[in-house]
Amino acid sequence: MKKRKARSWKFRALAAVLCLCPLLILPAMAGVADTTYYNTGILTTSETIKVMGMAKGEVVVMTPSDDVCYTGETAEQMIIDGDVKVITVPGVGSSSVGTAAFAKHVATILDEPVAGIVVGYGDGSIYTEGPQGYFIGRSSNVLGIWYEEPASRTLVELYEAGARPELLVGHSKGNMDIANALFKMYNEGNQSLYQGVTFKTFGCGVNVPAGLGSFQQYIGTLDTLGYANTVSWSNMTYVFGRYHTTNPFYAFTYMPIQNYL
Repeated sequence: MKKRKARSWKFRALAAVLCLCPLLILPAMAGVADTTYYNTGILTTSETIKVMGMAKGEVVVMTPSDDVCYTGETAEQMIIDGDVKVITVPGVGSSSVGTAAFAKHVATILDEPVAGIVVGYGDGSIYTEGPQGYFIGRSSNVLGIWYEEPASRTLVELYEAGARPELLVGHSKGNMDIANALFKMYNEGNQSLYQGVTFKTFGCGVNVPAGLGSFQQYIGTLDTLGYANTVSWSNMTYVFGRYHTTNPFYAFTYMPIQNYL
């Protein structure tokens, strides 16, 4: 009887673990937001597996070559050492898979390694990141003040560690996260850290502090989501007939970032 009870307890425990597995794995996989807004089809299976489950603020470096990518401290050091000169930050609803897809898309366009900073955990984070971006990010950007955000903090820390990227590329709320980092450095008297950098935004207009080398913004004329979240129309280029997505799968309506990078 005792053995039977023990086996029964083990069976229930195993069943519970198996039931929980999909819930544990699902947030790490590409979700609807990832595939809607970013070119997830550009990733190989091994790349997708390698970047799954990365936390907010972590860094991935993607290259134009399939299955050549880096994560964690290795990726950060590549930026600090100047081996990677382009940093991308995606928007609300993206996971580490969407981050990697956006970075590899840009890497393929520019034919060089590109870093991405993870901003969330996929579709589930829409309900926390969306309100934060709209109610905190937008107002802070208007005032030019810092708000706590893991991706923004990582970008600041990379600069403080010696990184000097030449190009920053954001999409949607990622634009606010980049601007947030720039304002933190500016307000602390560290404008020289980012002096001369080029910043390009897609899908949401933001304010930036003084000291950038170049600042250009792009938004589709059909991008109602981007319009609703834009706080600055400075240096804006309107791209006719385009929506919020950067995914070429939507051939006739995606934002063709390759034309502006």
